[in-house]
Amino acid sequence: MRAGRRLRGAPPAHPRRLADRGDPPRGAGRGRRRTQARPAARRRAHPLLAPGPRHDRRHPGRADLPSCPPSRARHEDRLPVTVVLDLPGGLDRVAYRRIVERAERVDIAATAVERVTAGQLLLAGLLEGGVRAYGVNTGLGYLHRAEIEPEEQAGLQRALLTARAGGLRGTLSSTVVRGVMVLRLNGFLSGHVGVGAGLCGFIADRLNDGWSPVVPSGPYGAAGEIGPLAHLFQTFVGEGLVRLGAEEVPASEALATVGVEPLSLAPKEGLALVNGSPFATALGLELAGRFRLLLDTASLAAALALALTGGSARPYSTRVGELSADPAQLRVHARLTDLLVGESLQTDLPQAPVSLRIVPQVHGAALGLLEAFERDLERRLGAVTDSPLVLEAAGEEPAGIYPTGGFHAAATTLFVDTLAAAAAHVANLAEKRLHRLLDARFSGLPEQLAADPGRHAGVISLHKAAVALAAETRLLAAPASVHAFETSAGQEDVQAFTFLAAERLGESLDAIEATLACELVALRQAAHLRGAPLAAPALTDALARLAAVVEPVLDDRMLTADVERVRLLIRTGELG
Repeated sequence: MRAGRRLRGAPPAHPRRLADRGDPPRGAGRGRRRTQARPAARRRAHPLLAPGPRHDRRHPGRADLPSCPPSRARHEDRLPVTVVLDLPGGLDRVAYRRIVERAERVDIAATAVERVTAGQLLLAGLLEGGVRAYGVNTGLGYLHRAEIEPEEQAGLQRALLTARAGGLRGTLSSTVVRGVMVLRLNGFLSGHVGVGAGLCGFIADRLNDGWSPVVPSGPYGAAGEIGPLAHLFQTFVGEGLVRLGAEEVPASEALATVGVEPLSLAPKEGLALVNGSPFATALGLELAGRFRLLLDTASLAAALALALTGGSARPYSTRVGELSADPAQLRVHARLTDLLVGESLQTDLPQAPVSLRIVPQVHGAALGLLEAFERDLERRLGAVTDSPLVLEAAGEEPAGIYPTGGFHAAATTLFVDTLAAAAAHVANLAEKRLHRLLDARFSGLPEQLAADPGRHAGVISLHKAAVALAAETRLLAAPASVHAFETSAGQEDVQAFTFLAAERLGESLDAIEATLACELVALRQAAHLRGAPLAAPALTDALARLAAVVEPVLDDRMLTADVERVRLLIRTGELG
């Protein structure tokens, strides 16, 4: 990302921004009567009216990042950092996260504005020459042969944002939704979409406002992502809902509050907003981040299990990993070896159960797939997935409107499906390790990790839950990408089903998180019963963090709350 001048031909960024984009705390507002504020007070208190940081023009390319997001109370004290978008290929994961997660400002380079303007002029010339343009002067899908009269074309662009918004359940995270806004804007800056600089500026300004549309998570059975994209971008014309702190308000009200008129769409702009596959990339980035954190946690749990039961660490040797010729597996060997530094486990003991010995192989296979997915996502940050594209003449190909299949996110869906299968293997290992830990023949600890076996049940309920959770991951491993149905009278006869695949993987990751939490609660109990402290600093630190939220199980009790507290440790990455 480089510094650049302010976007020309687009409305200036509005100084007001959303004060609180986070989800409300659990239980916030329950059992509490809301008092009616006076109009003036209500206006001052509205999240969208909270004053935002001033844009310091002296440092347009400031790149120093805070080590962690600043508190909201001090948000205005920090100098704003600006990400300047230019060529689509210049957007990487670091810049993406700066905008989406840290809410840093977005500006558009003047060179990008020139490309966008040239593309819009090319489209205008083609339309004036009588070219048929799908979704501009024709209908869509099966109705693509229908001609749209000039006086009706503006209405069609608006209708594209409202008539296709058909989600029925769930809500996507603000991170995913704002990520899609970044990706749409970035693709538009290629100049090959035919939209205007005003639309690009409107998207950038809404990102800077903290705009967070409410988008259902499904179900979506269309070819491409027209449904969720319609939910997101209909808010630009005053339809749908926008998330303001803990509330969801009509988009028309949110626009009025920040003093912005609903967007007027130029030819093709409605179609451009809803035809592409940016959700696939945004969902993939969120899922990949979760999977990586859970893989790290699973390796920590495996190292704890080995250390607490006195098993041999020889299967985890990096020399074994080097001989595997698998770089990802070697990284897991190195991770396990680092975790076990300080433990005296290089012994020629009888072989441990398979579930402990093959941790590098299973976690390494999952890591290799994940890394391939992350590389693919990095490339797709700069992808232009619109259909149709507006292309200049090149070689023997004339200037014109080129239909594409960029809306079909086949590669992303295949990766997500494959990771769901890998997730099932990770969950299976965790469940097996937990079962071995409860077995005195293997662990050398009291049966079922009970303080008084027979009179007490110990933590056996955790394994029963883990069995069901592992079964869930196996069910969720069924691929979504192989399904195809006909819609629009056969015109749209194949779907990628990216949303279905992402939903399945998300549920599988939830199950892995719960399984690992069950295992870690049991490991905390095993450490208590073992008595002797571990020598490895990394494992000692992890056990201390677990002990801070999980009391030893001295009498039979329900362990649900313990599991939930450990899940929070996992989710926040606090276990190390």
